[in-house]
Amino acid sequence: MKSDKNLHLIPGYLSHDDCEKILDSVRQFQKSNTLPLIHREVAGRSLRYFVIDGDVVHEALPQLVDIYREVEQVVKGHFGSQLTPLRNRAASVNVNVTPPGGEYRWHYDRNAVTGILYLNTVSGGETEMYPGYRIHLGGWKNSRPQRWLDALLQWPPLLKVCRKRTLVTPAQGLLLLMRGDRCLHSVRRVEGSQDRINLVMTFDVPRAQFRVEENLDPYLYSKKPAPSFDPNYRQ
Repeated sequence: MKSDKNLHLIPGYLSHDDCEKILDSVRQFQKSNTLPLIHREVAGRSLRYFVIDGDVVHEALPQLVDIYREVEQVVKGHFGSQLTPLRNRAASVNVNVTPPGGEYRWHYDRNAVTGILYLNTVSGGETEMYPGYRIHLGGWKNSRPQRWLDALLQWPPLLKVCRKRTLVTPAQGLLLLMRGDRCLHSVRRVEGSQDRINLVMTFDVPRAQFRVEENLDPYLYSKKPAPSFDPNYRQ
């Protein structure tokens, strides 16, 4: 188990049988519902994945909400008792299905803590990250100076010499908890022939508000008209 103030890994958080039951329910849902393919081209590493957003999860896959509530207690124990599930239900708990060739761009999360529960083991699709890498400007995190600083620190030569780089390989039942607004992270391209399927859970302080929410939700969760840029980084 790896653990520090920014990253907490729990192997075997969910058993093989429990993971397989969830996978079966997700696949059954896919048979009768067309998941939106989120495809946003970005230099270096793009967004390409299917998603079941939190509104749908709460209505059609309520057993995943139970897991979300259980993980909340782990998050409180490790990152602080003030943290709660995100008020925005669409962004609160998602199922991400990343097909072979799919990937997820470099980014920071809007929320303080993110949990990723890996439901299957696949080739590729590693979560590549730099824990605690961001110089966080606190109340200025949505400001132009924060965006400039983020862009500067993502300059490839700087990342190459950084000693914080961590790779988390998808392993069935593994739970990854991280300070998503402090850890620069992305998903490497999925290899082989299997979809990478995982549960994404978000947490922050009660009544947390995010200025980027109006544009960020359609950018990440639907095919509705959305900005061509990540609203986290341009407003």
